[in-house]
Amino acid sequence: MVCPGIREASLEEAVSVEDMRAWEINSVWWGVSLLKLMENAGRAVADTIECLVGNVRGRRVVVFAGRGGNGGDGIVAARHLASRGAIVEVHLVFDPALTTHPDTRENLGYMLKSSKIKVVTPYSRGWLEPRDVDVAVDAILGVGVRGPLRSPVRDATKVFSESEGLRVAVDIPTGLDPDTGVAVEGTARADVTVTMHKPKRGLLINQGPLYAGRVLVADIGMPREAEEYAGPGDVVARIPVRPPEAYKGLGGRVLVIGGSQFYVGAPLIAAKAAAVSGADLVYLAAPQHIAFPAAVENPFIIPVVRGAPEEFEETLKRFAARVHAIVFGPGMGVTEETRKLLNMIVEHCRGKPVIVDADGLKVLAESKLKLWRDAILTPHRGEAGMLLGIEVDPLKANPVDLARRVAESYNATTIVKAPVDAVCTPEGVCRLNKTGHPAMAVGGTGDALTGVIASFIARRVALGREPDPLNVVAAAAYITGRAGELAVEEKGETITALDVVDKIHVAIREARSIGLAGG
Repeated sequence: MVCPGIREASLEEAVSVEDMRAWEINSVWWGVSLLKLMENAGRAVADTIECLVGNVRGRRVVVFAGRGGNGGDGIVAARHLASRGAIVEVHLVFDPALTTHPDTRENLGYMLKSSKIKVVTPYSRGWLEPRDVDVAVDAILGVGVRGPLRSPVRDATKVFSESEGLRVAVDIPTGLDPDTGVAVEGTARADVTVTMHKPKRGLLINQGPLYAGRVLVADIGMPREAEEYAGPGDVVARIPVRPPEAYKGLGGRVLVIGGSQFYVGAPLIAAKAAAVSGADLVYLAAPQHIAFPAAVENPFIIPVVRGAPEEFEETLKRFAARVHAIVFGPGMGVTEETRKLLNMIVEHCRGKPVIVDADGLKVLAESKLKLWRDAILTPHRGEAGMLLGIEVDPLKANPVDLARRVAESYNATTIVKAPVDAVCTPEGVCRLNKTGHPAMAVGGTGDALTGVIASFIARRVALGREPDPLNVVAAAAYITGRAGELAVEEKGETITALDVVDKIHVAIREARSIGLAGG
């Protein structure tokens, strides 16, 4: 049976918890609140139950509800089922005063005052002792909780798993890892799991099918833009904060290779942007007249002076081996040395996140070297045409089309900078970014973006995560564009790239505050 608004899950559309967290916060940014998504999720659970068991009037339903967002989904489902005539009991797994999610508190407030729904609080008479239920609902823990189950959660999952009625899990069975499909001891066993928006990968792999049962996906009205466009959620979910046990270097190490006799500012802007966006250590490999003054003015930049070509190559190899991300090209000039250094980077750093920008793109266009998925190209529309060997009208060219073609041609993730930036993988998967301001069309802002990309990628790699260049580049574009908007708000349209760099930390803080407000 196929229920209206519900579809069978498939592994092809499965996503990670990181994806869902990013999209939820982006939804809030687009104006669709988590309270609204919770309402839609709870109603979808109620609709699915009614679809599977038929008319719920007079049916006995027990909902085991936790204190987070998953519990809120279950509480909303309980309200909808009660309004349709079901006899509903809600067994709270924690004291109501410990409810952590603000939207769950709001929905629970009604239920605690209702005379139509019986709410059983922990350790009160009849708690976790439902009798002869037609439907049991697991809304205890959601996707954000990992590790072994302890009382009272484990007590609740035991009762749920032993229920004789239809057992329905909300989003994911409590105790099942939503990414890996590994089940801890005491994981809830469901007949049906109603998962929201898209299936979580863990439901369909490893032990997931044994505990999730039939997996159905509910449309909860999350805006498509939350996935398609970069937003604060991409920063909050995808750029990790330093752990409590952090030490120097765990936040990421970045190497910037750039500069020449006549181009001084570009590599400095990239290096400074990498530092202020969170990289712990930033090395600037540049000519002496750039590297030393940069380090004097910005003591957090570590100079690597370029000397004789052969000696410098060996020096770069040593530094490249110890960093988590490399920037290549800002201000280097199109010279024989640049060509040789690019070939060296491609040969010795294959597989490592390397961001090729500016003059590096020009040399790459000459060589047509094939790169790798974790390599990143950062052309504007004219440079994208150069990489493809075609003439491009910057005012008419489609950034998405250009980004797809460049990414496929060079086998590297590509962002084409435009009023709406386009980021595409070699496989043709793309995302967009709409932050920014026309005043950012000045020299150096692209170098700032390159530095932020390197910093964000380095942070993930340093902490053992996959680079995820598509989404991390999108997050960096969002932050750089937002920093430009903030600079314009303060100084008007006569801003420089350094004004943008100076607002990067403000844009990051703002994104994380939106994430906190979104729950």
